[in-house]
Formats: sequence, C-alpha cells, structure tokens
Amino acid sequence: MLSKCVRYTLRKILRIRKYETISANIRRRKTQFAKKIYKKPISRSQIYSVLKELGIKEGDNLLVHASWRDLYNFQGEPDELIEVLRQILGGEGTLLMPSYGPTRSYLDVECTPSSAGVLSEIFRLQPNTVRSACTHFSISASGKNAVELTKEHINSEYGFDHNSPYYLLSKFDNSKVLFIGLGKEPTQISLFHCAGYLLKEKNPALANLLSYKYRSTLIKDKIQYEKEMVIRKPGHKNNNKVFKKILNSINNRKHVRNSNVDFVLIDAKEGLNNAIEYANKGIYCYKGIK
Repeated sequence: MLSKCVRYTLRKILRIRKYETISANIRRRKTQFAKKIYKKPISRSQIYSVLKELGIKEGDNLLVHASWRDLYNFQGEPDELIEVLRQILGGEGTLLMPSYGPTRSYLDVECTPSSAGVLSEIFRLQPNTVRSACTHFSISASGKNAVELTKEHINSEYGFDHNSPYYLLSKFDNSKVLFIGLGKEPTQISLFHCAGYLLKEKNPALANLLSYKYRSTLIKDKIQYEKEMVIRKPGHKNNNKVFKKILNSINNRKHVRNSNVDFVLIDAKEGLNNAIEYANKGIYCYKGIK
C-alpha cells in the first residue's frame, strides 16, 4: 500500500501521463531539454554514413530498436529513415523491428497497431512486411529471411523462446541489433530475454521465474487461436545494471553519436551468448531472483 502511495505521489509531482511509465517520462523530459541544446540537423546521407561507419552492410539481418521522438533533428519522415535502412541492407538483407501490441493477451496480426513506436508502426504497414504471429512481443520483418525468421513465432509459449525471431536471428550469420536514439548504453535489448528461456530447464531459479501462465487470443488470417502462454512472475523487473554489463561485455559493439542521437550496434550471436554466460554465473537480467 505504501509503495502504491509513493508511486501515485511521484506520478503527480512529475506530471506523468496516464499510460506512461516513470522511466518513459524521464526520457521524454530529457528529450525536451535536449531540444534546447542540440539543434544540428541530421540528413539522410548522414544517417547512411553513420550506418556504414558502424559496420552495417548489404546482406545483414538487422533488428532495429529506435526512438522516433529522439530523432527530432532528422530531416525526413519515418518512411525515409526506413528507406535508408533498406538501402544499406540491399536485396539480400533483412530488416526487423519489434511490433508488439498494447496487451500481451490479444493480437490480431493484421489489424492490431504496433505499440513499439512510430517507426515500427509505419514499417509494419509497408508492402512486403510480414508480422510474426505471437501475442507476446511480435516482430515485423522485411527482406530475404523475413518469413523464415518469423514463421515459427506462432508456436511460441513465450515471446523470446526458441521459436522466436529474436532467438532465430542469433542463428543467422551477419545478424546485428541496432539501437537509435536510446542512449549510449541502451537497456531495451529484447535479445537478452532469450537467455532465461533457453536455460530454464537446467536452472530452477529461471524455471520459477518463467512459470506465470496466462491465456491469450491470437488472430491470424482471420482464424482465432486460444493459446496458453508463459511470462515472468510478477515483481521481477528488468535489472538495467545487468543489461548494461552484458552490453559492455560485447566485443563487437560500436557506438557513434551524430547531433543528439546515439547509434549503438551489437552482434546478435555474441550478445545472446554473453547473456547466457552471465545467467550461468547467476547474474540475471531481472531483479528479485534468488
């Protein structure tokens, strides 16, 4: 009861919006402040140069996490940024973005808007983009390996299990994860969540963590499926300190800053392997695990 009162009071003081988290509110305020300092425009050609500098190349499989809010200096629209990403990946590459809905208990693959941001929603609606059929952390993809990376997600019981695009991405060569506008040390690293599921059969702590079951409704090609899913038990929030430790342990990690925007790139395979190594040492991505 006390913690709820504290959260309520804090939300009032910070003027946090109805569906906004405290961390999201802080990021929004930082962006408002940054707009007064960082005013250097970012062109399409500069974005292209940054991506090349990071090491992204034709034929890569690229998962992008981006904050359009922080790209206020970009001289273009969301579809133009997506076009730059497609251009650098070429016809042999694959572009992916998170495309989860507003609730984990329901997803209409064709109709439910993405809650992963403006860029993600526009990408989802573009021609030749496919969306994975999973109520928990669906993903959209376009390009050579799009179907292969997304088609098994319908069989998942957890959004980051062995059938998920997040895990399958790490099995492909030239697979990378790009973070745009999420800071020098981003913690929105969905890939790391795969480690917990992969280890839970041999790790009682992780098995207990991923034991909360719930029912969900999935609609794909106008067919409705009722599915039993699993997620983390309540009370186990992300441990951002551990996320950053794993991130900084990745050798194939690169960072470039242009104007106000941080661009961070990691190797998907190495990232997941490092998350597994940390979990094997008892260093988990979540709080409250004993």
